[in-house]
Amino acid sequence: MTSFRFLLGVLLLLFLGIAADSSYVPRRELEVFYRGCKALLVPGSECVPGDSRRLRLWIGAPPDARIEIRADKERIVPVRKGDGQAFSVALPEGAGRLYVLAETPDGERSWSLPLADRQGASHDILGEVQGKSPDLRRQVENRQLAALRRTLDGLRLPPKAPAEALYIVSLHRSMLAEREGDYRSALAEIHQAVEITQRLEMSGSLSTARHQLALLLLGLGRSGESARLFDELRQTADSLDSCGKADLFNNQAWSTLLAREAGEEFADPTHLLEQTIEIYEACDALTPAKRTNTLINLALAHLQEGRLPQAEALLAEAWDPDLPIPQKLWWLDLNARIALRERRPLDALRRFNELQELAVTTGSPDGRLRAAFGKALSQEALGEWTAALETLRDAEILLDQQSLQIPLHEGRETFMATRQALVNLHVDLLLRQGQTARALAVARQSRSRMLRQMERGDLMASVTPERRAAWESFAADYEKKRAHLEERARDEWKLPKDRVERDRAARTAAAQALQKELDKAFLAFGSLGDSPGEEPPPDPGELILAYHPVPDGWVGFAADEGGIATHRFKLSQESLSRPAELAGQLLNPFRAAIQRARRIRILPSGLLESVDFHALPFAEDVLLASSPVVYGLDLPVSARPERSPGRHALLVADPREDLPGALRESQEIGRILKSGSPPWRTEELKHKAASPNAVLRGFATADLLHYAGHGTFSGFGGWESGLLLAEETRLTLGDILTLRQQVPPWVVLSGCETGRSSNETPVESLGLAHAFLLAGSRAVVASTRKTNDRAVPPEFFADLYRQWDREPDLAVALQRAQLSWRQRNPKADWQAFRLFEP
Repeated sequence: MTSFRFLLGVLLLLFLGIAADSSYVPRRELEVFYRGCKALLVPGSECVPGDSRRLRLWIGAPPDARIEIRADKERIVPVRKGDGQAFSVALPEGAGRLYVLAETPDGERSWSLPLADRQGASHDILGEVQGKSPDLRRQVENRQLAALRRTLDGLRLPPKAPAEALYIVSLHRSMLAEREGDYRSALAEIHQAVEITQRLEMSGSLSTARHQLALLLLGLGRSGESARLFDELRQTADSLDSCGKADLFNNQAWSTLLAREAGEEFADPTHLLEQTIEIYEACDALTPAKRTNTLINLALAHLQEGRLPQAEALLAEAWDPDLPIPQKLWWLDLNARIALRERRPLDALRRFNELQELAVTTGSPDGRLRAAFGKALSQEALGEWTAALETLRDAEILLDQQSLQIPLHEGRETFMATRQALVNLHVDLLLRQGQTARALAVARQSRSRMLRQMERGDLMASVTPERRAAWESFAADYEKKRAHLEERARDEWKLPKDRVERDRAARTAAAQALQKELDKAFLAFGSLGDSPGEEPPPDPGELILAYHPVPDGWVGFAADEGGIATHRFKLSQESLSRPAELAGQLLNPFRAAIQRARRIRILPSGLLESVDFHALPFAEDVLLASSPVVYGLDLPVSARPERSPGRHALLVADPREDLPGALRESQEIGRILKSGSPPWRTEELKHKAASPNAVLRGFATADLLHYAGHGTFSGFGGWESGLLLAEETRLTLGDILTLRQQVPPWVVLSGCETGRSSNETPVESLGLAHAFLLAGSRAVVASTRKTNDRAVPPEFFADLYRQWDREPDLAVALQRAQLSWRQRNPKADWQAFRLFEP
């Protein structure tokens, strides 16, 4: 292998023009961020060092990379900052170029920056960006979006722009994207701003970037995270002046108000806002806009508590013909709400129409959704039912479109949930107008909204060959990158202890980058249209039990061939732990329909996702005793290619070699399957043989997957969930969703939390079982929680396969196995396993 020193010499020769081609540029450039220049001269991107002649560098090389830094031919000994890849370097007088060279496991990389001792007549792009910063802030505050975009587009940063300029541009691009409703771009830009300031220890800028991130999280409906982030920022508020403290307090109160708007349990922030106003009194730089903003926030706090006179007085005090657009949108909204509360629906409708017009002309999707909700309430109060329903239909289409701007892994279902009041009103109005079938369809479409956006079965059946090839290319690249990460994880034991944490952090960052790529792919290939199709009716003999929130509680639907029955009820958190009480609310009103059903499909929402419907008491036994029970996702599966049924089983057993019961389970199941009628062909991957590549290869021909090992549910919205495989590897949600070949039609996941998804929103979110169904499986048996009893599952699954050999309907086989298991092992958690279907 060529020595590192020799390679450095060759690279330096090329850089310094000693080689024949002095214009040579290294093929693979190193990623480097830097700060500390007094100016950056363009077009040559020459850095004019500051008076201290020190630059701060962050070098994007793996923790085990060998790094060398030079000024011209002179080697510089850098000072490492912290335990990452951040360094401080002192530039010698008269140096003409800074070089960074790194030897990494996948090759040599390099980076260079020209230096200049004086500014001269060249243009200083750093000075221009810093000089434009006040204009950018003013354009943001006044919502002058067209001007803001022109200013940002005019700041043409060179490829090697300093961190100070990158931060300013990313921060304001995030603000622009947020105000235009492009949350995907807003998140990407603000994450870059936070990352830059963290890497280069720009503490003041980091606080500002995190403050903007907290505000952006509010727009995504992630108010809990936002509140925690604001709380962290308040811990360092002592370093802020009175204006800075007041801004921070005001925004923390605002996050609380929006959380309350979404129905979350938060304390009334009135006192915090009153304290904010007091602090502002000592603020020399207090602007009318900031004062007005606080008054409007306080008015919302009073309105939420029903203190209408106080809210009206504050809004009157806050009025100004030149209100900034964001404040004007909320001013119109709150005045319209007060008119509704005071039973003045015509005035309210007029205000909401003004709000809608302003939101449309200023590009505010959130304002449009709030206007639609208020308009529908006003039209309802006026008895204009047809107009109200039309308003809500249009709003649901807007919600579908707007939600696509939220990255999948950044809380798209949470964003949908913050607008849930609109959907709940839609369902309620339809019911009150006697449109029961349409109400059920809206409830089902709302519940499955996010999963429908990820379902690509219909799309893949009809896309052009070019688009299909593009997806195949993306999936292949994704698999390659995931395999590289898994290889690094397996080799972690080889690293010195002082490098382990850094390597883990690098792998985490790479995994997050892969999530972003996956989100972009689904955005490009998503199959959701402007108007979702009608939900399929119940099959013959099937009963659909669906449950959805409405403004004054919940409604249950029971739909079968004979029609649809409904029942309204209240639901408390306490009732979730009282099975008999739950059964009285959820099942007993539909007793006759349940008793004549041959199969029951459960479609729960929100809190009810955690309820084991099949185990609720019914007719002196449990619901499962009356009929097989499945849990549906309402995915569009009509265009999926049919796979010829076969008898090839893939058994994955005890990949981490820490579950002896899992190995026994797999061996017993293999024996039963081989003796079936007709017999199954089985392939077993156990212990170290259960690598990701081997498992995924097995999917291509398997008709049945039985996994016996550890499942994990983790990450925001469950996005870091996975099946643990050999040698510290995993099969992730992304791996399943990007499979290029078909998945096994039947999947049985004998592991903890393999059927779990978030129950924090009425919108169905993602879990491992859901990922298999999205990828094309017909049915998945999985556990919704941790199951620690490994002495019983082998017997249960053996019984399941025996029953399935006699009865082709997997739902019936599972019913019989669970009831038998319950009788033989009364204390076992038989309720944890469910059968999920598309």
